[in-house]
Amino acid sequence: MENNNAILLCVTKMREEEQRIVDHLGQLGIRVTVNLDSMELPVGASDAPPFGLALIRCLSQKNALSRTQLLELAGIETLNSAKAITICTNKIHQAIVFIKHGIPQPRYQVAFTPAKLFDALRDFGDICVIKPATSSWGRGIARMTGKECLEGWIAARESVDPSHQSFPVLVQEYVEKGDYDIRVVIVGRKPIVAFRRVSAENWKTNTHLGAEIEPIEINGEIAAICEDLVGVLGEGIYGADLFFDYKQLRYVVCEVNQNPEFAKSWKVHGVDVAYHIAEYVKEKIGQKNKVNVTVNSQ
Repeated sequence: MENNNAILLCVTKMREEEQRIVDHLGQLGIRVTVNLDSMELPVGASDAPPFGLALIRCLSQKNALSRTQLLELAGIETLNSAKAITICTNKIHQAIVFIKHGIPQPRYQVAFTPAKLFDALRDFGDICVIKPATSSWGRGIARMTGKECLEGWIAARESVDPSHQSFPVLVQEYVEKGDYDIRVVIVGRKPIVAFRRVSAENWKTNTHLGAEIEPIEINGEIAAICEDLVGVLGEGIYGADLFFDYKQLRYVVCEVNQNPEFAKSWKVHGVDVAYHIAEYVKEKIGQKNKVNVTVNSQ
């Protein structure tokens, strides 16, 4: 098999982030074929081009997982893997896997019925956070502050979901984290940048909700957590969201995203995430080509 310096880039649309990745890949001699969500995948017996790798940047978690699964079945390695995307895109799966592997995270319960929510609220001291199993950008996440608040939330949910199809949900303890969380971008096995996302106006600290970026050092504790996360998920490209729990004086993992966005943040912290992704893709392709040359020479 000849050296293969072509990759498939699966995207919903070409945003600034994806275009920067493509530009860097081009400079590194990597050919890129863009595959939109609306396009067919090259997984048929007669139309499978020799891609060395597929980089998954679909906005829809469902599309990202389904397309990754098909590509892996066709023998094309993907970033990230179907295993990693499965864990990252379901918050309940993620919590269960992380507790199994000793990843520090907020205490949680899985509620299969509205009645279970009241048990969790009581257990967590009359304040908790409810998260749908799958969501992005903080959508659907709600903080419950007492029984009346929870009753109002349940009543509102029942008006649009009378049969409770949105259950089960993840219920987490509310962490006293101050006015910020911490995003760490991991590429390959290495955390390349960390920054606070600070919001004095909203307890949610997503940048698309207006949170400000403050670069911070990757200390030993953060680096160790990232190493453990990669040990569980495998190498890949991740956005790990951490809290510093001021009650327990330790970092905990809020969640890990499999398709981190960086168009706004990198302009503040100055680390070119797209360049690091392109370099990692080049490294992966180089490893695959080296294996192919070795096999063919035997």
